[in-house]
Amino acid sequence: MKLILPKNVFSTILKGLLPQEYQSELLYQESSLICKSLEYSTSAVGLIPSLELVNHRNLFVSKKIALSFDGALSNSYFYFIEGEKKFQKIYLRGDISLNEILLSKILFAEKYSSLIEITLDTNKTSEKGRDYIIAGDENFNLWDYKAAISLADEISELIELPYVNYVFASQDREALEEFNNHITPIDERIEIEIVKIMKELTLPEDAKEFIIENIGSVYFDMTDNEENAANELIKLIFYHGIIDDMFNVKFC
Repeated sequence: MKLILPKNVFSTILKGLLPQEYQSELLYQESSLICKSLEYSTSAVGLIPSLELVNHRNLFVSKKIALSFDGALSNSYFYFIEGEKKFQKIYLRGDISLNEILLSKILFAEKYSSLIEITLDTNKTSEKGRDYIIAGDENFNLWDYKAAISLADEISELIELPYVNYVFASQDREALEEFNNHITPIDERIEIEIVKIMKELTLPEDAKEFIIENIGSVYFDMTDNEENAANELIKLIFYHGIIDDMFNVKFC
């Protein structure tokens, strides 16, 4: 079975906890492209940004495993100009997906009563004097993430549930059910194995320590709590007029 993952530290941690049979056909892609790959590889399973389900409602979603957060540790962070009180334009860098685009607009409307302009920053390096949202491992390699604001923490606080950032999905229900059947609970194993896994990653040592210290706010098992949280994200973008109709996530 082909398994498609985004390339970030959390998917790498997850990879180390998956059954061995899923290592041989493992592919990495940018988060925004994984759903497109699932259109062509109809029996593949992919770890997709949760709000991609808005545009791919036919996908089945795993009830066993996902990637969720509710604290300072996040895959995406806000970096604001010091002392700034009014926000107009936010620049996006890194492994950007629909989640960062939609949820940042909602957060600024809710928290700062600001209607912001979202702009993709395609420059090789960032510029001073700009507000940024950074997604992916660029946070841990190039930015002061400890002084930033966790997108996961903000969304979790807003919906009062964990922020379900990524879900496993497939067009093929049988393929996804087969995948589910091989998955054993991960959250009870992660704190035992995280130190060993982090030693094998090429990240700055302070980033490794930060992740190890905060791994308790990351959830890999999809429980009823996370299912409710995923549905709350759909409700959130509906209530903000981003989509015209509600729909049920096709969990299986």
